[in-house]
Amino acid sequence: MQLKTYLKDSTKMKINVTIDVSREVLENIFVTALEGGSNYWCKFSDEAVAIVNKTIPRTECSAFSERVFKAIYDGKATIPIHDAEDGELIGELSKDTFQERLQICANQALWAIQEERDERGDAASSDVVFQYLTMGEFVYG
Repeated sequence: MQLKTYLKDSTKMKINVTIDVSREVLENIFVTALEGGSNYWCKFSDEAVAIVNKTIPRTECSAFSERVFKAIYDGKATIPIHDAEDGELIGELSKDTFQERLQICANQALWAIQEERDERGDAASSDVVFQYLTMGEFVYG
């Protein structure tokens, strides 16, 4: 009886959607975000660069954006991310938090993940997903 009352009085329904996000899609998000989409807010400290360099040497891959992704995804590194203007620590990237933060992104900005999966992603969609991966929310818009 309560269920019928809830459905009758409710103006919204909540649904859960399962989406597969491949390694390739995640790597594309990182590359696009770090090579343009997120540069206005994202800064890598000397400590972060050292973690990336130690985990994935430049000889293995020359593009920093690719090395960041590989350091996190393959090397299980945790990379601190700072605000580009004031240098304040604002989040961190870790493979351990990807699924939880992608779920938050899917709940709040599913369009961005869909654009990336459908190979229509650009700097804007990559930036949105990257912000969720870094901070668990969309902050810089």
